[in-house]
Amino acid sequence: MATSGIQLRCGPEHWASMDVTLGATITAGEMNKIQDTVGVYFEAGDSGDQVAFIYKADKIVVAKVAGSGLTIAQGAMVYFVSASDAVTGTAGSNTLCGRCLVAATAAATTVEIELNGACAG
Repeated sequence: MATSGIQLRCGPEHWASMDVTLGATITAGEMNKIQDTVGVYFEAGDSGDQVAFIYKADKIVVAKVAGSGLTIAQGAMVYFVSASDAVTGTAGSNTLCGRCLVAATAAATTVEIELNGACAG
């Protein structure tokens, strides 16, 4: 599940990115894990295109897994779920990628987080 475009809530001095070459078509705001780094694509692109992949942002809105009991409390750690390209508050076999900045209800499909995809591994 991708968000509708990139939703940064901070200026460029408060995020970090790396350029990646796409292996498939993606949309801006889509989350992914590349090797040991979780991030969000800055722009849309097709296979073979080079785009920025934001792996650190002080404030960014990302896709959240929605469902019964899947709330995320403000200040809680968030984890990337590769099966849904979204975050959850449940560690399990998911990848740590940041901290929740604004509490999210179970029905919410997005959440504002501090993204630190470089801590993934």
